[in-house]
Amino acid sequence: MRQSRAISDKVRRIFSTGHTMHNSIKALLLVPCLWLGACAVKPPPATQAQPRIDELPMYGGMDRSAAAALQASDKKLVADAVQAFGSADKASRAWVAQGYRFYQADQLGMAMRRFNQAWLLNPDNPEAYTGFAAVLHDQGKFCQAMSMMDLAISHDPPTFQGIYADAGRIAARCAAEDKTLPPEARVAATARSDEWYRKGEAVEPDKGYLYSSWATAYYWRGQYDQAWAMVVKARAAGGSPGPKFMEMLRAQMPEPRT
Repeated sequence: MRQSRAISDKVRRIFSTGHTMHNSIKALLLVPCLWLGACAVKPPPATQAQPRIDELPMYGGMDRSAAAALQASDKKLVADAVQAFGSADKASRAWVAQGYRFYQADQLGMAMRRFNQAWLLNPDNPEAYTGFAAVLHDQGKFCQAMSMMDLAISHDPPTFQGIYADAGRIAARCAAEDKTLPPEARVAATARSDEWYRKGEAVEPDKGYLYSSWATAYYWRGQYDQAWAMVVKARAAGGSPGPKFMEMLRAQMPEPRT
C-alpha cells in the first residue's frame, strides 16, 4: 500500500513534482455512510465562533476518558472498527484514506474529523499525524503543522512516501511566514528543515521529489541561487519541479546558464 504524503495536490499545483499526495486505498474506502457519519455534509458556515473540538488535532488535547459519554463512544468506535476491518490498525488506515478524500475536496473540517478518528484507533499511525499536518498547512498554520510532522516522524514512518521532504518544506514555510516567531525560533525551524532534508537525502529513494521540494524551501528563504542548484539536482534525478514554481523562481532570479 502506498502511503500518503503530507502536502496536498492543491499545494502541488504550485510546487508540483508530478506525484500525488495519497493514492486511493480502494478496498478500504468502501465504507458505508452509516460508519462514517453523514457522508454528505453541508459546507460549514463562512465564519464560526469556535472550531469544533473534533476539528482540532487530537481533539485539542482534551482528556476524552474524563467524559463518560465520549469514552463510551470511543470504545464503540474501536470495537466496531475491529469487527469491520479485522484490527484497529487497518481501520485507522481506512480512516486516514477517507480523511484524504475529504481533504482533496477542500473539506478540511471533515478531513480533520477522520484523521482524529484514525488517531483514536491507532495513535502510532504516522499518517494520522501527516493528515493533521496537511490540514494545518492548508489553514496557514505552518508551525503547528511542523509540530505534527515531528510527531509523524517520531512514529517511524516508511521512507518511500516523501515524508522528510514534506516535513522539510513545512518547516521552511514556518520559518518564512510565521511573523510572530522570535529570531531564535526562526533559526531553529530553518535548521529543522535542513535536518529533515538531509535525512531524506540519506534514506528516501525518490531523490527527484526530494530535491524539487528542497528547491521550494530555498525559495521561501530567499536563497534563489540555492533553489536553482536544487532544481538542477532534481532534474538530474528525474524530478520535474512544477511549472508554476519555476515561473515564480524565474521571476526572482533568471535561470543560470549551465
